[in-house]
Amino acid sequence: MTTNPNRSRVGRTGILVLLCWSIGWLGGCELIGDDPTPGVSDVTDIKYEEHIQAIFNQRCVSCHAGQNPSAGLRLEGWTWLIQGSDFGEAIIPFSSEDSRMVKMLTSTSITPHPKDVGKSTLTDDEIGLLKRWIDEGAVGPLGASPFASSLNLLYVTHESSPKITVFDTDAWLVVRSLDLQDYGFSDRARAYHVAVEPDGSYFYVSIGSARASDKQVVAKFNRQNQLLAQYEMPNPGLLALHPNQNVLYVSRTAESSDPRSLVELRRTDFLPLHIPMSFAGNRALAMRPFGDFLYTSSMDVDQLAIVDLSNLTVAYVDITGIRQGFNQFAVGPAGNRMWGTGVFSNTVTLFDISNPSKIVQRQSLFTDGSPFDLTFIPNGSKVYVTVPTGNRIKVINTILELVEADIRHQGLQEPLGISTTQSGAYVFVSSRNQGGIYQARRVFEGEGAPGTISVIDTATDKVIKVIEVGSKPGTMGSRIVVPTFTQ
Repeated sequence: MTTNPNRSRVGRTGILVLLCWSIGWLGGCELIGDDPTPGVSDVTDIKYEEHIQAIFNQRCVSCHAGQNPSAGLRLEGWTWLIQGSDFGEAIIPFSSEDSRMVKMLTSTSITPHPKDVGKSTLTDDEIGLLKRWIDEGAVGPLGASPFASSLNLLYVTHESSPKITVFDTDAWLVVRSLDLQDYGFSDRARAYHVAVEPDGSYFYVSIGSARASDKQVVAKFNRQNQLLAQYEMPNPGLLALHPNQNVLYVSRTAESSDPRSLVELRRTDFLPLHIPMSFAGNRALAMRPFGDFLYTSSMDVDQLAIVDLSNLTVAYVDITGIRQGFNQFAVGPAGNRMWGTGVFSNTVTLFDISNPSKIVQRQSLFTDGSPFDLTFIPNGSKVYVTVPTGNRIKVINTILELVEADIRHQGLQEPLGISTTQSGAYVFVSSRNQGGIYQARRVFEGEGAPGTISVIDTATDKVIKVIEVGSKPGTMGSRIVVPTFTQ
């Protein structure tokens, strides 16, 4: 089990993770307190030390203390609590129903904890207080919710639910769970893609639905997860933020047949401008880092559209060779190379965009399966490609223009979304794991196999951590901007 190198710094920034239940993962501990916690019934104003820590002191600290605590978790004080455990988050602030601690304590499909280690279950008062405390934000002794000031966040969509998982890339923990139904969307609503302002102040979500009568929108949220604005449009797809202008661009989903247009939205007030396209379902979307040209393509027609953003004129280039069906593009930091994932050709294709209005198709590399998403790391030396049908990540050396690594791991089952850190030290990959090859630590009633986020060390191209994040995670968006190199 790899330790997060940021873990001590996470503690200094005041992140709270309460994980006394994690002993259930390791087989239990026989020293857990068996008596109910006094003074937890009829609590009006929850105080962490007086009420929540009291429960952990009564039930948990016998196992979670000292130099070798169960699951790597120490619970004898706030300083240790906020450093978490070896396994990730136990609670998700504002969301007790998604918090693993609550599931462990209340499960009916497995023996609830700590009864599974031969001790009495928590009382209804204890569980109710913990749930209420979580739903009110899991406020700590200093009066703040954990992760409230986190900056490096990764927003993960889910194909099977109207939820967005918020993952802290410094702490390697799920820190929030957003349910679109809480914002007035239906139970069939699905977040499709997320784009985040470079300073993390706002994020934008394309939201569709399998129900024809449901609204489909691009939505704007602030850092506090408040919905600020919506623009209704059919089949919103991928999103791209302009690096130095107050606009974002929206493609269409691959299934879209109408209208044939790319949408430019002003980020402050969502005033739209439609850019006509000759083909439908213009899904793949990428912009040069200088903000001068935008590229999009359809999975149905092997053409690439070149949008000159100075005047919004569109030119088209035919893609040669076998049918590609580009799903996504990624442009390098120098702005002279672009790679695209061809879902029908099982390849990634390199384009020379040094002359951005007259691109040149260079070569294609086989990926041993249908590639989906891809990202450059910030120094431009590598491109990481998800290959869901091959359960692998392909690593392209951009200098030699060849595949230099093939990453396979139990946590990489149907990998889809991908993102990196500002330093490029790590890459994060979301995997659907529909077949359940990755074995969950616990599966609770009503839940299928969990999806995962895998952490890849880019120095070694090895998976060093796997975190469970709920069912069928999809695309991901973060504030990380690949830096621009001088042309």
